[in-house]
Amino acid sequence: MPVASSRPLRARSALEKIRRRDEILRAAERLWLSTSYADLSMNQIAREARLAKGTLYLYFDTKEELFLALLHEYLQTWFQHFNDLLGARQPRTPSEMTATLIVALEGQDHLRRLLLLLSTVLRSHLSPEVEADFRRDMHQLLQQTVHRMPYTPDINRQILIHCYALAVGWQQMAAALGQVPGPDAAICEKEKEGAFRLALEAIIERLGQQAQAS
Repeated sequence: MPVASSRPLRARSALEKIRRRDEILRAAERLWLSTSYADLSMNQIAREARLAKGTLYLYFDTKEELFLALLHEYLQTWFQHFNDLLGARQPRTPSEMTATLIVALEGQDHLRRLLLLLSTVLRSHLSPEVEADFRRDMHQLLQQTVHRMPYTPDINRQILIHCYALAVGWQQMAAALGQVPGPDAAICEKEKEGAFRLALEAIIERLGQQAQAS
């Protein structure tokens, strides 16, 4: 005889719906730490969240939509963190701006992995409405941030775009080459961080020169 669940089949209040949605996202996040995106299924996520699969689809139509929502959370948190750093550090030079971005990106491996999914997988199965909502929200976050950075909004926007391209590029390269085994792993990671910093600072320096010349 099946055991009745103590959890209601459907969340009835707005607060219950918010909590249920968060439970689903946390379940997907836990599974994603040990399972590749390609190997994850909505069935697995439903089981991890202790929900019927049909209940899961009340919140997300596809796995891509679910992970886009998870990425949205990560990006909101990152932009808030970066804006806090801008307020605290008040960067003015290319090296200061680079250092601030480097600090903001520390410990953001999960965000980088999600951004890699965005560029290669997630958009392939999104409804136009969901993608439009995501683009609108990201544009708002970007607009709030570029006015806090030390250059013109246009230059600041270019800095963030290049930072995104570099971060995702490094993540893609790491995924393609795999982890370096043994004691050489730490050396390889240090070299990667140094190269990332060098490329980012060179871009910011060049964009800053363009801003001064215009």
